[in-house]
Amino acid sequence: MSFSGPLFVVGMPRSGTKLLRGLLNEHSRIGIPLNETEFLPDWIARWDRFGDLSDLAAFERFAEAVSGSVYFVNRLEEHGERITARAWHGTCRDYSPAGVFEALIRHDANLTEGAIWGDKSPGYLAHLPLLDAHFPGARFLHIVRDVRDYCLSMKKAFGKSSTRASQRWRDRIAAAREQSRAFPDRYAEVRYEDLVIDPAPQLQRLCAFLGVDFEPGMLELSRATENIGDARGQRQILSSNIDKWRDNMPGRQRARIERIAGDVMEELGYAVTEHHRRRVPPPVMLALQAYDGAQLIRKEADKRGWPAAIRFRLRLFRETGTLG
Repeated sequence: MSFSGPLFVVGMPRSGTKLLRGLLNEHSRIGIPLNETEFLPDWIARWDRFGDLSDLAAFERFAEAVSGSVYFVNRLEEHGERITARAWHGTCRDYSPAGVFEALIRHDANLTEGAIWGDKSPGYLAHLPLLDAHFPGARFLHIVRDVRDYCLSMKKAFGKSSTRASQRWRDRIAAAREQSRAFPDRYAEVRYEDLVIDPAPQLQRLCAFLGVDFEPGMLELSRATENIGDARGQRQILSSNIDKWRDNMPGRQRARIERIAGDVMEELGYAVTEHHRRRVPPPVMLALQAYDGAQLIRKEADKRGWPAAIRFRLRLFRETGTLG
């Protein structure tokens, strides 16, 4: 039986997850919504509280309860539509988290019968065992990017600390790679640098992993995938969007990042010059998380105003357990 999903595209933010989703969506048999869900761990933790969702009245209460999730708010704001509770209820194959989630994603990705359905949520990188438990047979595509460019991008896009970013990069990627040993045939990695420099062989490999034929149309984006950063508004694969740290990162900052993340960098094939390893102490990480959260609220306030920005970040914190 051919694979029909779910496919989870994961990776640290600012690492090419949107580009990979865009390229996969050019395939005639793959569909991933343009908004990140990120709510599955929260859903699963609260699932028993929602009651018997096979009952339409209970399902309507559930749909109302989750309608304030960032995913649904963004989808309504950006696409002007949201699935109705009745339509959603009527297309669920069952009323487990997996069945309800699949019905939502298939609707929002506008998929035909037999197509591979999937989701692109960077935060799920920290929840691979949970997803594997609820979606037996799921496949995971993990895109990684040189931590030095990742830190530059996080600073430019969100004003975040490179010290905290490099420790999170190191820890989350190391944990995901370790966890993937439980399902090695359903986990694949691709380096962002390899994807943008020579996309065809990388996409051919990923198509083989998904059990579909490679389609040359995957090499051309029909829409821009990025709305911030250097690739904003671009509809082509930017092979030049790599190694920016060489010209834009002070030597002391590079050395600090390599000392924090160098072991995982080397595992992934990135060259490092610093070989002394150090961790960022937990109290420092906690202080930097508060700093990063304040930076994110400030960014949101430019777009939404301060009250709305604070409410948005608190809502995201409730769903994901982190300010960012």
